[in-house]
Amino acid sequence: MSQFPDDGNGDMLQAMQEAGLDLTTELFLDFYLVFPDKSKAETALNALTALDQPGEVELNFNDLEQWELIVSLKMLPEHAAITSKEIELDKFAKKFGGYNDGWLS
Repeated sequence: MSQFPDDGNGDMLQAMQEAGLDLTTELFLDFYLVFPDKSKAETALNALTALDQPGEVELNFNDLEQWELIVSLKMLPEHAAITSKEIELDKFAKKFGGYNDGWLS
């Protein structure tokens, strides 16, 4: 039985733990925000950069031919913190016609 909640974030954390990652130390987590076109992605990038939040943001045209922002944050890989950050970033992305599309370590 997993020590993590039974959802996508819990599954990812379980896989990370099974792969031998130390989940008690801060790791760089990449959150993906997808937008319908380059213009909306660039507008979101400018707005996010203006907020002067910690971490890095990169504009990318992915393999699925979608424009995305990759928001890289150094944080403890805790379920509640990740879920909260996803909700926050999804609300932000929606202002520009986008959405949160998950995260990777």
